Amino acid sequence: MIRMTFEEWQAEAERRFGTDQTKWRFVCPACGHVAAVEDFRPFKDRGASADSARCECLGRYTRPDAHFGTKPGPCNYAGYGLFRLSPVLVVSGGEEVHSFAFADPPAALTEGTVSP
Repeated sequence: MIRMTFEEWQAEAERRFGTDQTKWRFVCPACGHVAAVEDFRPFKDRGASADSARCECLGRYTRPDAHFGTKPGPCNYAGYGLFRLSPVLVVSGGEEVHSFAFADPPAALTEGTVSP
């Protein structure tokens, strides 16, 4: 497990994706599905929030028939349940929060063709 402060975690996200947090992308550790924070916006009425992307697979909202680890994803895994597969532990003010790993940034960002 990778342990980092909130400040380190945020700096890494900004390095990979820029300062627009809706563009930050995370990988579900159970099924490998990649989702951005903005992907959860349409499901606000079902309980999704900006924090959902870092600890819930999108299938919790898009595929009610999906099961833990369903491949190809998305599945219904949540990183705050009994099985803690989330590979990142973010520490802030004494509180520890489990988080999915960041996805690789889109190729356009790594090639420098899009400014973050």
